[in-house]
Amino acid sequence: MRAFDNIKFVFGLVCITLTFGACNITKELRSSQALLYNGSKVKITGEKRKDVKAPIPDLVKQTPNKRFLGITKLKLRFYYLGLRSPDTKIGALLMDKFGEPPVLLDTAFIESSVKSMRAYLHSVGFYYPEITYKVKQHRLRAFVTYYINTNQVYHINKYRINCADRDLYDLIKSTEKESVFTSGYRLNNERLLQEEKRIVTLLRNHGYYSFNNDYISFDVDTAFNNWTVDVALNIQNRGMYEPHQKYYVKNVNINIEPISDSINNTNTDTIKSKTFNYIPNSYKLNASILEQNTFLNPGSEFVQNKVNRTYQRLGDLNLFKLITVNATTYTLNDTPMVDYGVRLIPNIKYDYTIEPQAIISDQNNSFTEQSRTGNYGVAAIVTFNSRNSFRNAELFKLSFRTSVEVQGKANTARWFNATEQSLTAGLTFPRLVAFPKLDRNINFINTKTTFTTSAIYELNANFERRVATAGIIYQINKKNTSYYFTPFEISFTKNSINSHVLLSLIKNDIYLYNMFSNNLILGGRMGLVYTNKEITKTKHYIYLRFDALEISGNTATIINKLIDKKLNATGNYNIFDVNYSQFAKTAIDFRFNKRIDPNNFYVFRVYSGVGIPYGNSPKFLPFERRFWVGGANSLRAWLPRSLGPGSSYQPGQIDYSGDIKLEANAEFRFNMYHKWLEGAVFADAGNVWMSKLDVNRTGAEFDFNRFYKEFGVGSGYGVRLNFDIILIRFDLAIPIYDPSSSLSNPWVVKDFSGKWVYNNVNLTFGIGYPF
Repeated sequence: MRAFDNIKFVFGLVCITLTFGACNITKELRSSQALLYNGSKVKITGEKRKDVKAPIPDLVKQTPNKRFLGITKLKLRFYYLGLRSPDTKIGALLMDKFGEPPVLLDTAFIESSVKSMRAYLHSVGFYYPEITYKVKQHRLRAFVTYYINTNQVYHINKYRINCADRDLYDLIKSTEKESVFTSGYRLNNERLLQEEKRIVTLLRNHGYYSFNNDYISFDVDTAFNNWTVDVALNIQNRGMYEPHQKYYVKNVNINIEPISDSINNTNTDTIKSKTFNYIPNSYKLNASILEQNTFLNPGSEFVQNKVNRTYQRLGDLNLFKLITVNATTYTLNDTPMVDYGVRLIPNIKYDYTIEPQAIISDQNNSFTEQSRTGNYGVAAIVTFNSRNSFRNAELFKLSFRTSVEVQGKANTARWFNATEQSLTAGLTFPRLVAFPKLDRNINFINTKTTFTTSAIYELNANFERRVATAGIIYQINKKNTSYYFTPFEISFTKNSINSHVLLSLIKNDIYLYNMFSNNLILGGRMGLVYTNKEITKTKHYIYLRFDALEISGNTATIINKLIDKKLNATGNYNIFDVNYSQFAKTAIDFRFNKRIDPNNFYVFRVYSGVGIPYGNSPKFLPFERRFWVGGANSLRAWLPRSLGPGSSYQPGQIDYSGDIKLEANAEFRFNMYHKWLEGAVFADAGNVWMSKLDVNRTGAEFDFNRFYKEFGVGSGYGVRLNFDIILIRFDLAIPIYDPSSSLSNPWVVKDFSGKWVYNNVNLTFGIGYPF
């Protein structure tokens, strides 16, 4: 009741304030003749004005009083209403809790804003901008207009290097092509900083340990009156006549701190390897692992990049909670030397996590037209980790997942009518097993080999499914690209039908028969993932996943032919009485994110995939490898697996998957309130097709002459709650163009009405952005 009374009080206060309180705010200012600051705008003219238009308004130092709903300065009205009786409780409440003091025009803030604008323009190459301002007064309110003429931007004419040290000069000159100071480019502060960083990195990667930014300066000459500049890079000596010296690595000492429960049993014996001295202190880690992941080689020049890579490689082992690399410099026989001391504090050996989950899915797992209502349930994942299991920095991970779900309107008496249990085991090595020479490549951030196996048991109202998988995965991570290669992967699926309805459907549908047949996949795959999201300094970034090739069944078929194995009754080869699949598949997922300003983004995605069955399974891809559209991360106006293939449609249709997929998505994301409430307007288009003609499914096969007419198109609006650690997404979408041949008019939006929207709108829920 108290909360409700407070709401009524605030609501009444708002109404009274808007009606009677401070009808004219400027009346309160007349005694002092102060001016209420009412905002500002910036008018920019000159060359390249569009390049500076966005950030300039943010440099204005004053912000006017906030408006309620963009209409009235309600907080300011509360403040003046309370100011009439500031000594009373209600007056203090209005001023301190609900009010906001007036923002008065201050010429000091104006001058500071002009100064910041001038500094910013200078930093981006406009060295002589003209900036003025005008204050417009109306009824004791003031509005400021800033007028900026950028004049012309300065471009680089010549770039020269001033360096008395001949060795440094030759080294810098040899990499001049990598310089950001190229004739004709615009000069700005960012280029100066980039070049400074490049020079420091270059020299520290060639032995010059003591070199830093303090030895670099730039001279910029703008005296040519043709809007060009000459840039001079100045490299100072350590002293008046003392050149910079190269440092060489002498000793590397690695010490693993003793674990707390073994302090009394600490072994301080030193192990001498080819490249370092190693004190394990009873921590059982083979020295070869440290050799593979440290790049500090005695006798070699100091190289900063090798120090950085050592930090990264040791951190990626996931064995140590703290890593420090300390350098000690000294002179030996007139040669500068550096000794490294690497200190490692071990992480805990064993840990586990328990992760509860709520399942809210629009996934269609039922097999009647009346049963597509989604799944709801709970799940839990228990994961056990064991580090350094066999003294070679391995990570053994064992994960168990169990879930129970309610499938809407499923024909069963059980409350939870779908359950799933899975057990996954993985052993990851921090190297490329069988390829040791590749591990020492300094351009690789890290390399991994994972042996994995899993077992899944699924039970629902219609069928039981058992899946067993095993495989080997090689992974190489570079600066912004990850490569993966799976030379061997096996997957066995066994299905048991529990539903008479499903059995009758399978008899009459060859696609369903294929979906629920026991299946064996024997193959491998390779691909890459690229993104410049973390390293780009532009207004956009891209993401690319290229599943270059997955093939299955070729080796088994070759062996069967070599041993002259006979075909079974269905004309296929099998292994342990199970037909294996033979196919090739490729897919690409490209995403482009364009930043308009800090609160607005355009995001685009294009997805394309093709799978071709042949040989031992010439008609069908296995169900797990087929494509589909719809759902929270695809065409949001359709449920998952509810559109396609092509323009085909059959009453009671269950299978909507295909061998070919094309999809495009566009989304405009914008901030609605503060940083945690976001909105989006989006459009999705796409479909799947069969790769081969099927006389029983008209319009299902891909045809270049009509495929573009068979895209399903949907559009909608989304709301996202962004809490930094998690983003919760709600998207509401309706179909606009439905290529299904069951419709007389595919432009379904022509039938737009309140009832139609209610029956056809699709609400999807997701965690994270859709792409």
